[in-house]
Amino acid sequence: MRSAYVLLLIWFCGMASFGADPEPLPYLKTANMPFYPRIALTARVEGTVSLRATVTAQGEASDVEAISDHPLLQQAAIENVKSWKFGGPNPCACTVKKEITFVYKLSGRTETDHSPTSVVKWFGIRRVEIEADIPHWQP
Repeated sequence: MRSAYVLLLIWFCGMASFGADPEPLPYLKTANMPFYPRIALTARVEGTVSLRATVTAQGEASDVEAISDHPLLQQAAIENVKSWKFGGPNPCACTVKKEITFVYKLSGRTETDHSPTSVVKWFGIRRVEIEADIPHWQP
């Protein structure tokens, strides 16, 4: 009889945790368009910047810090994330920690007046890729 109660308790706990959302998932409401820093383009610096940020109950990014890669790319990524505004399915008085990755890469093409100088790809709030044309060098 005791084993029946234990099994019932395990089943009940399993069902309760099945429907629970382990982490609130904020969505991105507004964001400035990310850019490739001009000095990094001129120096032909590529790289991946990993950031940690806290999304506040007010939907703002705070405590944004870079945890990897080139300083010429870090500041642009940090400033961009600081401008983001978040929303969520259920308003709560909580904070959520997020890791965000910015990938900066050169396209291998030289920029012209007839083509975009960069292409931005968004993968939710976890990853942003910026691919830029190489600036035309004039002596």
